[in-house]
Amino acid sequence: MGEVLESIDEIIEKYSKKPTPLWKGLYVSIGCVFIVFAIIGIWIPGWPTVSWAVPAAYLFSISNERLFRWTLTNRWFGSSLFDYYATGKTLPKHVKNLILIIITVMSIFSIWVTTLAGDPGYGQAFIIIVWVIGIYWVNWRINTRNLIQ
Repeated sequence: MGEVLESIDEIIEKYSKKPTPLWKGLYVSIGCVFIVFAIIGIWIPGWPTVSWAVPAAYLFSISNERLFRWTLTNRWFGSSLFDYYATGKTLPKHVKNLILIIITVMSIFSIWVTTLAGDPGYGQAFIIIVWVIGIYWVNWRINTRNLIQ
């Protein structure tokens, strides 16, 4: 595992980028949509909050330093995002396992619903492809954080 960053400024310095104005506007717009979804998750049980905030923080990190700083410091999901970035974008093993289980359960449910809807197999095949990509990404592309006890 790499270095652990200890301050907001260190995280901003490491991950912030400066895109062209067109890309900046696009990234900020999409990031704001994700933030709206994250805020909805604060009040609706079962709707994810941090799962929407992570891509928003990423988009803000490559487009708008002020909004990136806000995602790392807000009271609802800032501490989770701060930990994620401060530890080099890692997740604890138990969180990765939970994500893998949720991806698998929701994929099976989606395949079942698609089958009930009468799809001849194209929808199910697409869901399986997306499931494989999701499992691969979470399991092998996101580093696991060792918890210090």
